[in-house]
Order: sequence, then C-alpha cells, then structure tokens
Amino acid sequence: MSRNPFNPGSGVPPPYLAGRKAHIKTFDSMLSSVEDGHIENLVAHGLRGTGKTVLLEEFYRLCLKRNFLPIKRLQFSKKYCEPDEFGIAFKYDVKTAVETFSKLEWVKGKAEAVIAYIKPKRIGIPDVVYYEPGYTRGKNVPFEDYLKSYLLKNSQVFEHAGFNGVIFLLDEFHTVVDIPRIGHYVLSDFIAAMNDVQRDGCKYFCVLAGLPNLMLNIKKARSYSERMFKSLEVGNLAEDDAVSAIEEPLKGSGYRFTESLVNKVVEETGGYPYFIQFYGKEIISNINKPKIDLNDFERTRPVIVKQLDDGFFSPRFELASEQEQKVLCAMTRIKSRDMRFSQIKEISRIDRRDLSTHLRRLESKGLVYQHHKEVFRFCLPLLGNFLSRRCGTARLST
Repeated sequence: MSRNPFNPGSGVPPPYLAGRKAHIKTFDSMLSSVEDGHIENLVAHGLRGTGKTVLLEEFYRLCLKRNFLPIKRLQFSKKYCEPDEFGIAFKYDVKTAVETFSKLEWVKGKAEAVIAYIKPKRIGIPDVVYYEPGYTRGKNVPFEDYLKSYLLKNSQVFEHAGFNGVIFLLDEFHTVVDIPRIGHYVLSDFIAAMNDVQRDGCKYFCVLAGLPNLMLNIKKARSYSERMFKSLEVGNLAEDDAVSAIEEPLKGSGYRFTESLVNKVVEETGGYPYFIQFYGKEIISNINKPKIDLNDFERTRPVIVKQLDDGFFSPRFELASEQEQKVLCAMTRIKSRDMRFSQIKEISRIDRRDLSTHLRRLESKGLVYQHHKEVFRFCLPLLGNFLSRRCGTARLST
C-alpha cells in the first residue's frame, strides 16, 4: 500500500531536510571557532513554519557529536518575561541536560570522569541525579547578577567534565521581552549575564531562535548585542531546494508528481517549508492515485485552499478582536511587504494611540511583527492572500 510521505506539523522534522546545509555549516563553523577560543552566538530568525525548531534539533545532534553540552528549550512564552519563572526554567534545563548527558555517556561506558566530578547521586547507574552548585537568589540580588553567578559556579563543573563548551539552544525566544512598566528586564539581564561570563572566559554560548522581531528585541534590550550575535535568517527555500523538498520524499512512496505539478506547488507555496508539506499531504490525500498531474491538482485546488484557510489561517485570524481584524484588513490593502504605520493609520482611520495598541496585540498573537521602526510585516507567508479572500480586497502575493 502506498504511503503519504509528507508530514506537516509544528516542529515536526520533514521527510527530507532541504535547503539547510548552509545553516548547518554555519553552526558547525561556530563550534570550530569556539574550540579555537573565540566567542560566537547566533540569532536564528524567520517566519513561522520555516523550520527553525527542526534546525535547532539538527544543531543539538551536532553538539553531541562534537562534545558540546547542548541545553535546549523549544517552548518559551510570555510567562518567562517574569524573572522567577525564567530562572526556574533556566536551572531546570541545565540540570536536565547534565543528567541526560551523563546517562548517555554511561551507556557508552565513558561517564566515569564526568560522574566523578559532577558527583551525582547513584541509585543503581544509570540513575543519576545532578546536585548543582547551590545558589538561591537573594531578595535584593539583581536578576542579572543571579544568572551570572549561577553560570560561573557551573562553569567549573562543565570544564572539569571535559565538555568543549555549553550551547544554549532556545526557541520561541522572541516572546521573552523586557517589560519596563513593571520592572522586568529578563531579556536584558540574560544578554548581560551571557556577555559577562563569556568575557570572563567561560565557554557558554547561545543560539536564540524566533520570529523576525527577535533581532529587534535584542537590539532594544542591549545596544552592544549587535556585536555579540550573528544573524542567521531561516527563510523560504530557493526554487531548486523546494523542488527537492517535494521530489525526495516521493521516492519510494508509490506516488509521483509530474514536473508541471511540482513547479506549480513551488510557485503557490513560494518555497515556504510548512506549505510544501501541507500541499503535498493534501494533494495525495484528496487525489490518491500513483501518478498525479497538474490537471488533477487544479480540480482539487479549491478544496486544498479551503482546508488551508480553515485549518491554518482562520484560527489565527479569529484570535484577533474585531478592531484588530479591521487593522489586518487595512494592512492587506497596502501593496507592499513593508507596511508603514502611517499607511495603516490612514486606511484604517484609527487614531495613533489605539492603532499602536492593536499592533502590539497583533504582534503578541503572532500575526504581525515590527520589522523596523514604524514598519510592519505579516508573520505568516500568504497571510495577505488569505486576508484578501476574507476581507474582499486584492493584494499581491507576499
């Protein structure tokens, strides 16, 4: 029986990882640079569904291969803007990573040196419990200093355990922002703590991943951050890579797309990785014959577009309030990827203060992001086309 090889989902590895060799090479070069004594950090940014989470998993495997301790968290959210919540998660992730690595090394018969220094509790190996260096945040201790002290105390543990370095792989990090009105500066404090321990010679490094506004958030938090982080854009696939993302999974599946159909899918999806998986899966599910051509697709295309609207775009659109939806509809009338605040204000006829509030809320809901000062973009590829259908306006594809 033929199988459907396409697998759309949130953070789900595609059947064939196309177009990311350069990104993996960049990270591999970063690890080599770190081994040579340099300080390297990355910001991996891109729209939703471009494969950032999948890429971090590839980075994780490469860390293990090259004797770096990877500490990852793939689900940050607004609650981690609160210092205590961030601190709890941060310490938990360090502890979990050490225990996981120790168990893996025990299985390979190479954990004795690590275990001897870390001094975990043994309950019939491989059950190990890491007793981290104790440090409780005092009432008047700034969060930045708390993080720095915690990292410094653990640094000796990692160094003696034989790691080449510690790599934090943190996804959805665009949700971690400073909130001056209530005195929470988690993003600023984290960047400052990392900067301090790196300058002190500790081998901690980080890859922060998130939506495109992550880079802007970091710049706002600390002016020197541009010198700390390299930018790594995770975007849509180039045409050749998009073709490979369709054709490679089909090999051995029992299905074949004609060349004209493959080209049509590449054109319609714009090389957006999630949509390639979605289109591929739905084409096979709705047509289900060994050889599928462009005419087959055209007949079922309205069904596929409706499934995409109903299952992907509409739930996100419905998160917006009536006034926020009005803003989105106004934005879709601007025939440009970059939509200026003044343009949105003129079309929506909403006063400046209220419009600023609506845009902030739309940004928190993952629908738009601030690309530059007073310049906004949609967070989702083809969202403009959906809004054209929903709002009844014509818009160029974006």
